[in-house]
Amino acid sequence: MRLTHIQKQVICESAVKYFGADAHVWLFGSRVDDESKGGDIDLYIESQSQDAAGLITAKLQFLRECHKKIGEQKIDVVLRRAGQSLDLPIYRIARQTGVLLQ
Repeated sequence: MRLTHIQKQVICESAVKYFGADAHVWLFGSRVDDESKGGDIDLYIESQSQDAAGLITAKLQFLRECHKKIGEQKIDVVLRRAGQSLDLPIYRIARQTGVLLQ
């Protein structure tokens, strides 16, 4: 996994702050591969919140805080709210190939 300890800590702490202590965060994509170089930080977050508008706000605040603390780095967030019946392929791929951070 190609995240520094600080990056992982910032991501996890920010996820708790904006999505709640029961949120789960996976790192997926090229950053999971230790042999790769570069690449953006791809995160898949499952939140227990049902409030779609609140989750959008939380996502923006989460990204702002991450950029502020770890620098202007491309971070992509795939967000899934609890109880969502739609099961997109990206959700399965992120969970199957990703690394659970929290």
